[in-house]
Amino acid sequence: MKYKLMGGAMAALILVCALAASALEAGEGPSRVHQHLSARGPDAGCDCDGTQLCTHLPLVIIDTGGQEIPGVPNGEEDYYGEELYTTAEDGTDFINVQVTVIDNEDQNNHPSDTPDFTTASQFRIRGHASRHFEKSPYLLKFIDEDGEDNPISVMGMGAHNEWVLNGPYLDKSLIRNYLCYNLAGEIMEYAPNVRYCELIVDGDYRGLYLMVESITAGDDCRLNLRSTVKDSSITGYLLRLDRTVEEEVGSTRDIYTYMERMIFVRDDESIRYPGKNRLTEELAREIELEYSAFEKALYSYDYDTEEYGYWNYIDVDNFVDYFIINEFTRNVDSGRYSTYLYKELGEKYKLCVWDFNNAMDNFPDDEITTENFALSDRVWYDMLFRDEEFAERVIERYWELRRTVLSDEYLNRYIDETLEWLGPAIDRNTERWRESIEEWEPLTPEERNVYSQEEAVDQVRRWLHERGEWLDENIQALQARAHPSRNHAYNH
Repeated sequence: MKYKLMGGAMAALILVCALAASALEAGEGPSRVHQHLSARGPDAGCDCDGTQLCTHLPLVIIDTGGQEIPGVPNGEEDYYGEELYTTAEDGTDFINVQVTVIDNEDQNNHPSDTPDFTTASQFRIRGHASRHFEKSPYLLKFIDEDGEDNPISVMGMGAHNEWVLNGPYLDKSLIRNYLCYNLAGEIMEYAPNVRYCELIVDGDYRGLYLMVESITAGDDCRLNLRSTVKDSSITGYLLRLDRTVEEEVGSTRDIYTYMERMIFVRDDESIRYPGKNRLTEELAREIELEYSAFEKALYSYDYDTEEYGYWNYIDVDNFVDYFIINEFTRNVDSGRYSTYLYKELGEKYKLCVWDFNNAMDNFPDDEITTENFALSDRVWYDMLFRDEEFAERVIERYWELRRTVLSDEYLNRYIDETLEWLGPAIDRNTERWRESIEEWEPLTPEERNVYSQEEAVDQVRRWLHERGEWLDENIQALQARAHPSRNHAYNH
């Protein structure tokens, strides 16, 4: 039977969503940990003699031993015109560093405090356009004394060996990724965990950063990708749609896709997990064939039939929620770059959110207005919205979320409480990067730029309010995409 939600189930879902929102307001979310609601603080003031950094936020201290950090654009291009980056002295992409994390429960954090842990780690600059920023984003891969993966729980997040240090720089508000990852974590089954921290690299205070859980299969991960049996051919897997140059995140193999050949050329689709040590030729071929079967079914005249219907391959609720959070924020990368598709053991395909740095009209090259739809014309969704039931499910779910975690009241309160909790950490970050905040104009045209953290926050608030108003008036228009007159033979 075709995917449907009956009236009783819908009413129950609305009730569950409302209860979840109420619990979140009280700081009692059933699964998502919101740092500003659960961690110690807000900052009550300095509790030391003032001779060193004193903060209520976790501290991350990195010692490179004087090495140059690889991953900086070197001004050269490869055969395809893609930027090339600096490497370590041995020609590899990483240097080995020491990472220390200090996260006290009952007092402020200082560089001289006893650490939560210290570990060896591989380290490099990551990202695409953000590699050019003075405040660099970094990739960490914790390793043990033998150079093997060393999963560690960081700031209360599940144990992983791979972490991203994202430094809000283009995002002068400092809140886009924290807000959106956590909203997605309330809406969806899985979204990466995230924590604010302050970063010191070789004694240089680098300001406010976000420690983000990489989308991988960690030892204590909510993604059930790893097999629990000895047969290594039994596994979940993770695919990434991104630029072909994003090698620093460890893709192991590009895969052939039906849609790339038959519909349009798009950027690289690659296997992100399993890693090189486990990805045999046979397993890679199985993944490729399974993914190809999904796209062949979706991009066929039988996409809404019992035997080949898209719902046989994807978790429809997940695809609905992914669409809403990315469309509500007009995340320009979703469906083009930084797009992750995973398949847990015994489950269907699901999507995972990633990178909202350019969301909410923060894309440097073009103004992203609060009007129009974008993701509905991109990968997978250009076909999904040919189905009337999928469009109806998106509309129904939108209104559920608009009454709870996507309401103006909820969003404004969330922003207020986050900023209040960050407190003087914002001032320290502003002092460190004042010239960039007050003078840097990365957005075009020029009038789109803001010149203070407060002004940037106000811009986010206004944009979200206007976006919600436009969607309230136009969300029903998504049904038109499923009309037979638009889709011809697809919807006969």
